[in-house]
Amino acid sequence: MNVFVLSIFIVTVLSQGLDLSKFHQHDYRLTVERAHVFHYDKEYMNYIKVIPFKCNRTNVALNGTLNFKINVGSELVIMIQFYKFASNEYRLFPTRFQDKFCKFFENNVVGVQRLLNCGNFVGCPLVSNTNITWCNYIPDDSRFPPLIPSGSYRLNLHALYSNNELFVLEVYAKITRPEVK
Repeated sequence: MNVFVLSIFIVTVLSQGLDLSKFHQHDYRLTVERAHVFHYDKEYMNYIKVIPFKCNRTNVALNGTLNFKINVGSELVIMIQFYKFASNEYRLFPTRFQDKFCKFFENNVVGVQRLLNCGNFVGCPLVSNTNITWCNYIPDDSRFPPLIPSGSYRLNLHALYSNNELFVLEVYAKITRPEVK
């Protein structure tokens, strides 16, 4: 009986979809520690580079440049998978988002519209053989899902186009909560 109820619940949740634009939280603070490009497919991309730097005492900002060999347009899919640091390694954490980048951008998921603040990134669609740059990007922690436990995390951002993985970006971050006195 419990398995039946659980399977009905899972099917209901998956069929409803998840509106990522509704995430708002003020429970914790997400601080980026470092980031790097794990790999990219040279068949589809000329290059990608992400440079983290300390912009003040507490925040690490990201500068980046990327250039596609193909015209991905509005069809670039971004999958974000969380891994939590436990028992001296990063273990799979049950939080994963996947949708088209342009939909993430339109709904400002995790504050992705901050990419417009600096650099030459102008939004969607993404075109080929154009240097896309951004600078001083700090994710908006108030736009992350609520109730994520404190700790160290690795976020893998997979960029997918027509069932091909274009690049994987690894971002290491820490979630902290204010001290209660």
